[in-house]
Order: sequence, then C-alpha cells, then structure tokens
Amino acid sequence: MTEPVHIGDATLYLGDCLDILPTLGPVDFVYADPPYGVGKADWDGRYFTGWEREAVKLSQHGLVANTGTKSIAVAIEALGETYRDLFYAWNLNGMTRSSLGFMNVIVSVVAGKNIRMGQNFAQFCIQDLSRKDHPSPKPVEYMKCVIERFTLAGELVLDPFMGSGTTGVACARLGRKFIGIEIEPKYFDIACERVRREYEQLKLFPPEPKREAVQLDLEDA
Repeated sequence: MTEPVHIGDATLYLGDCLDILPTLGPVDFVYADPPYGVGKADWDGRYFTGWEREAVKLSQHGLVANTGTKSIAVAIEALGETYRDLFYAWNLNGMTRSSLGFMNVIVSVVAGKNIRMGQNFAQFCIQDLSRKDHPSPKPVEYMKCVIERFTLAGELVLDPFMGSGTTGVACARLGRKFIGIEIEPKYFDIACERVRREYEQLKLFPPEPKREAVQLDLEDA
C-alpha cells in the first residue's frame, strides 16, 4: 500500500482492499463492484469474497455490492445475516454478461444495518453507450442513482473496488466525500485523472443550488 492520493473531497488508495479496509475509520455508505467471476478479464475468474464483513462493519448506513447473475447466491452467503435485499438496474451499455451471453442488467445485493428505507428499492434504467478504459465500466448516471438513494449530501462513500473511478466522479458531482481503493496501478492512475478532472470542472462550473419549492396561498395567486 502506498500513501493515499487526496483530490478535493476524495481519498484514493492504491493497494489491496483486504489490507486497507481494516485501517479505515467509519464511513456512511459502501458501494462495491468486485469481480463477478464471468471472465471479463484475467482477474475475473471467480466472485471475489472476504471483504464483506469488514466493509459492513465500517458502514453506518449499509452496503450495496454488484454481482453477476451466476454469483447472487455466493454474494448473499458471504454477507450472511447482514444481507437485506436485492435490486437491479437495466444498463443499456451492454457491459454485463452471464453464461448465456451479454445481458443488460446489473444485479446488486444490499446489506448492513441502518439502511435508509424511506423509499422502496428502485429499479433503475440507465442508457450509457460510452466506453471507459476498463473491462467492466459502470455508467456515471447509474452511480449517481445509487448514491442519491442511499446517502445524503456531505456524507462519506467508500468503494473498495474503485476501478476507473466512476464512483468518485459521481460523488464529486453530488457533493459526497469519497474513499476509493484500487489494486491495479493502471486503473488507479485512470481513476486519479478522472476524479481530478471532475473537481477541476466543478471549480469552473459549480453546480447550481437546488431551489426550494414555494407554495403560494390562493389569496396570493
């Protein structure tokens, strides 16, 4: 593990999440996109387990982890009694795959205590035809949906399998703090560049504050 890189409200670690997770303090939410075991790359030979308990322990408001369709049972078993629910997103970039070929769905497991249950678990539909420098990219709009669903502005999101940094980009756009961990130097460098570029864009074009809805009395109309 090297010294973390700090960019805006993001802290990025190059190293193995199994080594780094025990060194971290509490976070508000964990989003994880581990290898599914569907052969997208040489490191994707099986669903990667062993990180779940530590991640759930760190998270104050639960965990969402993507899983391939063949690995749902493995992911649920690994989460044990902390498992809570499933949700899925239709992802129109065709990047997901099963034993039957390419599919357009992302399946995610939900785990942990104190999950914000104010809404039903959503079914998202995302269209993103762009391709990033990673074998299994996720659309930024999908990540924004997940983060907005489970976190509040200013909270801290942890991604133990950061990849090319999409979660960090989404957090920057939504005003969330971010911790990302990536074991591959190639993808770590890409993530650093993407997150850095996002914060530079935000300095030039800061998001407009949300306007509060105003309700007029009939006599004022």
